[in-house]
Amino acid sequence: MTHAIVIPLFNKADYVSQTLNSLIRQSKLPDELIIVDDLSTDNSLSIVHDFLRDHISRFGNCRIQVIELTENKGPGNARNIGFAATNCELVSFLDADDEYHPKLLEIASHEFKAHQLDFMVLNIAFMPGNEIYPDLEPLKKYLEPLDKELYLVKDPLMAVSAPHFIMGVGSNVIVKSKWIANNQYQAEAQLNEGIDFWYRVLKGILNSVPGKIALQTGGYLHVNEVPGSLSRKKYSHFKQIELPPVISRYVNSKDKHDRLLMGMIGERWYKHALQNLPSNTQKARFLWHYRSFLPKYIRYLLIKR
Repeated sequence: MTHAIVIPLFNKADYVSQTLNSLIRQSKLPDELIIVDDLSTDNSLSIVHDFLRDHISRFGNCRIQVIELTENKGPGNARNIGFAATNCELVSFLDADDEYHPKLLEIASHEFKAHQLDFMVLNIAFMPGNEIYPDLEPLKKYLEPLDKELYLVKDPLMAVSAPHFIMGVGSNVIVKSKWIANNQYQAEAQLNEGIDFWYRVLKGILNSVPGKIALQTGGYLHVNEVPGSLSRKKYSHFKQIELPPVISRYVNSKDKHDRLLMGMIGERWYKHALQNLPSNTQKARFLWHYRSFLPKYIRYLLIKR
């Protein structure tokens, strides 16, 4: 199956060569590569152009496009623009500091065809420690073996709201392009925006067809633990912590799956805030400011139990 890769790029000079190198090492090369520079202020874009010039023959027949934005609007906007430029059967978004195992594109193409998949979630090897997520043991009730390292995800809307499941973190989804057409990333969001996007894509699939959703294990996606990334960001004031789009989108939803996902993200959001605010005063002000969400979060904990 033809496979397009979209790379949103912003200030990843220390990593983007490794990311691109992981693509030319693929046993099955990508058919399209769309790199969208979100007005980088370091030399990321120059590194990309130099890499492509020096290694263009190793990309084979891959169609390559570099899109240079004139305004920085965040990774969601860059992914939306990149996807609009693709024309392949499969698409994945690869962050400019992540890497694919050399066999990943070949494996994905085979599994999508062999099992008629619509949507594949990849487990993650966090580098440099090589810790593998998620732990499959808490998720075993949702998983049915399809192949050596491939599992069918049963009741996927319940599975993705489980705290141990990882979807939309890093670059860990591959999907048939046709399922993205009616969805876009919330461009201005940068906190859990991937989970919000892929959940909406997943719901769209399941509302249209029964859908086959799979978890590909084996650690074929390597996510670099980058200092200063959003998950490790420290804040001086509670208002610097944005409200995740999942919470604002589903705060009044009556759908059980929406509420479970909102609760799971809310739990992570509260922990993220309380771990990264500088003082007890700021933590207390955060909790008071968002006090209207606490009853919904408590209901999530009760439903989860």
